[in-house]
Amino acid sequence: MSDPVPVDPEVAAALLRSHLGDFFANSPRVRDGAGWAYEITENPLVGIVKIPARVDEGRDPDMYTLRLDATYYDTWPVSVTFVEAREGAWRRARIGAPAFPHLRGSPGAPAGDGVGFQFALHDDYTWPDQHTDQLICFSYNLGYYTSGHVPNDGQRWRPNQDRLDATLSRIHRALTSPAYLGPSAEADAA
Repeated sequence: MSDPVPVDPEVAAALLRSHLGDFFANSPRVRDGAGWAYEITENPLVGIVKIPARVDEGRDPDMYTLRLDATYYDTWPVSVTFVEAREGAWRRARIGAPAFPHLRGSPGAPAGDGVGFQFALHDDYTWPDQHTDQLICFSYNLGYYTSGHVPNDGQRWRPNQDRLDATLSRIHRALTSPAYLGPSAEADAA
């Protein structure tokens, strides 16, 4: 695949709305799990998704918020970032904040078995152009490609076949796996 080029904004926005609506109407993850929600922001290329993490018996699920940017969708996957509400806007969540999950095997988290598939969460990843940002590192996130990673054939995003359903499902699998350790703020306080 070549370098990402933005998709026609009307097409990308329509696909984001349609695919989010379909995922929330039909996914067993949403049907069987409390707390899921989504909205399209004032920018029609940006969606906000509330996603639950693993629940310990007798507790409400830990909740996280994802920002989906569909600028390159669906030729490329959406760009996904864990965010938190600050100063009236969605800001990138940082390690040490309740909005940033701790996943075993990710930088800044305890070592150990990861989530069961190639996946890592970086608070501060350095891209080839030397800028730093959060990276949810797996092949159903645009950042995986723009950060210089190269997927094998089984991991590669397939335009017009793969959808953001796979992106959200994989992130949910990571957050409900044994590698999930809770919000990083709790881990830092321990």
